[in-house]
Amino acid sequence: MLPEEVIDPRYRKHSHPAPWISGLLPSLARLSGFELRVFLAHRAIVKRCLAEHEGVNYEGLPSPVLERFAPHTAFYSKSLAISAAVRQFRPDLVHAFGMENGSATIALRMGFPVSCFIQGIAELLLPYYRQRGFVQKHVAVRCERNAARRIRWMIAETKFARNWVLSHQPEAHVALIPHPLRQAFLQISGEPRAQRVVSVGGLDDRKGMDTVIRAFSRVQNKAARLNLVGGGPSAKPLRQLALDLGVGDRVQFTGPRDTSGVIEELACASLFVIGSRMDTSPNVVTEAHAMGLPVIGTRAGGIPEMIDDGKDGFLVDVDDAGAMAKRIDELLANPERARQFGLAGREKVRVLNDPKRVAEAHVEFFEKIKGDLGRPVVSIQ
Repeated sequence: MLPEEVIDPRYRKHSHPAPWISGLLPSLARLSGFELRVFLAHRAIVKRCLAEHEGVNYEGLPSPVLERFAPHTAFYSKSLAISAAVRQFRPDLVHAFGMENGSATIALRMGFPVSCFIQGIAELLLPYYRQRGFVQKHVAVRCERNAARRIRWMIAETKFARNWVLSHQPEAHVALIPHPLRQAFLQISGEPRAQRVVSVGGLDDRKGMDTVIRAFSRVQNKAARLNLVGGGPSAKPLRQLALDLGVGDRVQFTGPRDTSGVIEELACASLFVIGSRMDTSPNVVTEAHAMGLPVIGTRAGGIPEMIDDGKDGFLVDVDDAGAMAKRIDELLANPERARQFGLAGREKVRVLNDPKRVAEAHVEFFEKIKGDLGRPVVSIQ
């Protein structure tokens, strides 16, 4: 989105951690008629620049301080990097993509009306960050709670997230808008392998990959294979767990993959499993559905709202490896039922998560806030 020459060479191959946002913005710009500008502040940006990409104006801003080494700043260093540029733009509304990442906190310091999208909920994720980053997560939680109590207009992807907002601010106006589906996941048709199970996510306590491995060790179909896609602090103990349970030779740890790599893994699978202990609205569930896979997921966070139990997948209780194993066996033994589940999920997300439809809902949301927008709308992420 920014010219290569303004990006530190070490970061030029990195992708945005929430690529669906960059997928939403062009549709929003085409539909809204707003003057939309996205401010990007990051240490990978070596000099200020303004660039246009797919109808969206992006302003890149250097932010030399790495926040995780200075958690006590509560995102003040990034605020300094971005505030002057935003005030120069003079928006009618600042829309922040996320609270836990500092976007909402930064937006609130600028003196303009603020709306916010609810991304991950740090307050609920805190118990699962035991390995590292504990102090930083506490700072994120403090900032998140402050934002939840002060921002009146918010977007939530699930009723679960909306209810969390209302628990902090009962009078908040919260619109339910799902995330847009990246069309690449609808355009690829793979050749599923009847015995391939895949799970995509961080290798940490929150994602429950240990439950997935325990469930897989109980699966009766010994010809099945499990691919775990992702990286994280639990990689080594998870590998050892697979060995201890006697399935080390049938579990493949692929490491982190980019979008094309994830698509490749999903295209070769016959079903998708997510073992999360907490998740607000994981994109990968939508992406697995889009590629025609039945999804087995836990009753955690917003996941139950994304899986129609018995129609496009199955729900199991958190950490119930036995129930998860039973459902995996059931779908592996019934490929036609798995195919029907996959088709139902694909059709659901094709409509529900259509980028144009999602962008239209955002426009309606912004119109309700301002009524008559005479000046720019700005988006921060």
